[in-house]
Amino acid sequence: MQEALRELLEAVYEQDFLPCSYGYRPGRGAHDAIRAFTAVAGRGGANWVLEADISSFFDSVDRSALLDLIARRIPDGSIRRLVGKCLHVDVLDGEELTMPDEGTAQGSILSPLLANVYLHYALDLWIEEDVKPRMRGSVTLLRYADDFVICFEREDDARRVMDVLPKRMARYNLSLAPDKTRLVPFTRPPRSQEGGKGPGSFDFLGFTHYWRWSRSGRWVVACKTRRARLSRAIQALREWCRQNRHRPVAQQHVALCRRIRGHFNYFGVNGNLRCLNILVHYVRRAWHTWLNRRSQRANLTWERFEALLRTYPLPAPRISVQIW
Repeated sequence: MQEALRELLEAVYEQDFLPCSYGYRPGRGAHDAIRAFTAVAGRGGANWVLEADISSFFDSVDRSALLDLIARRIPDGSIRRLVGKCLHVDVLDGEELTMPDEGTAQGSILSPLLANVYLHYALDLWIEEDVKPRMRGSVTLLRYADDFVICFEREDDARRVMDVLPKRMARYNLSLAPDKTRLVPFTRPPRSQEGGKGPGSFDFLGFTHYWRWSRSGRWVVACKTRRARLSRAIQALREWCRQNRHRPVAQQHVALCRRIRGHFNYFGVNGNLRCLNILVHYVRRAWHTWLNRRSQRANLTWERFEALLRTYPLPAPRISVQIW
């Protein structure tokens, strides 16, 4: 029922959603949002970047306000009642059954679309209709579900919006995490500053974005796997090797390759090869460690492990997505 309701609402709201929204929409994805930022920064529209984080967004959505927003576009009361019932379902997490009174259930088929509807009115339309006409320079919002950045050409515009953004979020029962919301200078370094680093960096969609000096002799916007995300991925693969060390090597190899390729499919963007190599390096070490502990008599030297890798090779790091 939720899937049928999602298809109906999507057909209606896809006509209204703005181009700045990239999350959970047909034909759009995180890489498209990153490409859009690269294009904005390349033409000088991201000299200042407002990096914002909404605290516990899915748990903070005001259900009454959400239904009122849907009523603006969906006059059919039966559809709105169905949405209300979907919002009030119980959540089963393992053996624990909870009945949340606020927010939308994470993992629900309908939640991503409802999040887009909520933020369409709370943020997207506000930036487009109220903020942009009052700014002296260009302003660009890039949003993937509840993860968003706002790019500014001028510093004074950026500081004005940073002052009023918490008040705007509060009108919709949302709050920004103070320790994760900041204004970052992101102006392209001058050509005379050859090499080195750019003025600042920020995190968006699992990547750290920064300026770097390219081999062609110019400054380009680059991205690498966010340090915390890379550490989390390495730890998850290490833990998988520990828990599955007694499975046949062939089965372990298939499962490990599938997980590594899944990581490459998202993080394999041009300029991020070093982080991919780091992941494979630590996975090799973890796999060797836990294969060597399969029994007290195990003695898997590195020479024997290298021979095993020739039979069961791990995927080589590769770039699968072109950002620029």
